[in-house]
Amino acid sequence: MLKKNKIIIFLGIICFSCSDQSSDNDSTEANSTNAGCGIDTTFTLDRLDFIIVRSPNCTYTTYGYGVQMIDELGNIIWAEGGSRTSPYSMNTTSDGGYIFTFTSYVSRSSGPDGDISWSSELPAYQAPHYVKDAIQTTDGDYIVVGEIGGEPGPGGHDQKGQAFVLRMSEYGNIEWIRRYGIRNTLPDSFSEVVEADDGGFVIVGNKIEEREFYFYDDFWIIKTDANGNEEWSLEIGENDRYDKANDVIKLSDGSYIATGWSFIDDGIAAMRLIRVSSDGNIIWNKLAGGNGFYDIGTSLAVNNNETVLMVAGMKVPPAGWDHSRIKLWGYNPWNGNQIFVRNNIPSEQGLNASDVVAAYDNGFIVTSSTFFKMDSLGQW
Repeated sequence: MLKKNKIIIFLGIICFSCSDQSSDNDSTEANSTNAGCGIDTTFTLDRLDFIIVRSPNCTYTTYGYGVQMIDELGNIIWAEGGSRTSPYSMNTTSDGGYIFTFTSYVSRSSGPDGDISWSSELPAYQAPHYVKDAIQTTDGDYIVVGEIGGEPGPGGHDQKGQAFVLRMSEYGNIEWIRRYGIRNTLPDSFSEVVEADDGGFVIVGNKIEEREFYFYDDFWIIKTDANGNEEWSLEIGENDRYDKANDVIKLSDGSYIATGWSFIDDGIAAMRLIRVSSDGNIIWNKLAGGNGFYDIGTSLAVNNNETVLMVAGMKVPPAGWDHSRIKLWGYNPWNGNQIFVRNNIPSEQGLNASDVVAAYDNGFIVTSSTFFKMDSLGQW
C-alpha cells in the first residue's frame, strides 16, 4: 500500500528539510565544489551516527538520532535532530535522493530537500516481511532484501524462516517477490545487496544449515539474475558453528568482497573476509582475530583508487558486549593481504563501528558513538 507524505518520520519517513540552506548554494558554486572534491584531512565529530553515504557536491549524509549533512572538513551544513526511528539502511538514488528501509517499510525521498516521493509498506502475506536493505537499479527500479518473521513450529505457515528479495517499480509498487530457504524454521536472512554488471544481484546474509536438534548458520552469498532467480550460491561454515555475512561490495573488475563472522571455537569468533569472482568462484578467503574474542566485520568500503579495503567492525571480549571496542582492518582488495589492524581504539570512540564509507580524498569515514574521518591507512 502506497502513501504520499511530507517527511516527518513515522516508521521510516524522514525529514531532511528541517534546516534551510542559503540561496547562495546555486549551481555555479556547486560545480566549483564538485571540481574540488578530495580535501586531504582527518577529523572527529562527537555525534552518534549509524549510517553514512556519500552525497552530491563533496558532502556526506549521516543518520543516527537525527540527520545531518557535512562537508569534507567535517563542518555541518545542516542538521535535523530529535528522536527518530533509525533505518536499517540508507542508499543514494540517481537524482540525489535517498532510499531507506525500516522494519516493514521502504521510503523514497526525491532529493535532499526532503520531499517523500512514496513510502511503501510490505504486505504481511502470511507473515511479516522485515526489510534490511534496498538499492536503486540502473533501470530506475528498486531491489529490496530481508527476512520473513514468525516462530517456527508445527502450527506455523509455510513462509516462516525464509529470506526474500523483491523488486519495486520506480513508484514503489511490488512487481515480484522471491523467497529462499527452508520454510517454517528459524530464519534465513538477507542483509545487503549489490547490483551485478549483468543486471542481476549479489546478496549476502546467513543460511540455516543444520535443522535437527540444533540450528547452525552458514555465511551466505547468493547471485540471482535480474528476475531474482538463483544463478549460484556459496554457503561457508562448519555444521556446528554460527556464521553470518553482514556486508558486500563490488570491485571494478566485477568481483565481490563480503565480510561478517565465523565461529571458530566455543565462544570465539573470527572476522571473515572473502572475495569471489563474478561467477561465484572463491578467489581468497580470510579469517582474522578470534584470539579469545568475538571479532566481527560489520561494514566494508574500498577507497577511490581501490588500493585499500577497509573492514569496520568490533571485538567483543569475554566480559561481554558492553565491553566491546571498535576494530578496523585494512586489506589489499585484490590479493587479500592484510595492511593494518586498528584494535586499540578508546571506548569513548564507540563500542562498535556501525558503518564505513570511502571518503572523497581516498580515506575513509567510520560511524559509531563518534564520527571519525581517517586516511587510507586508518590513521586520524
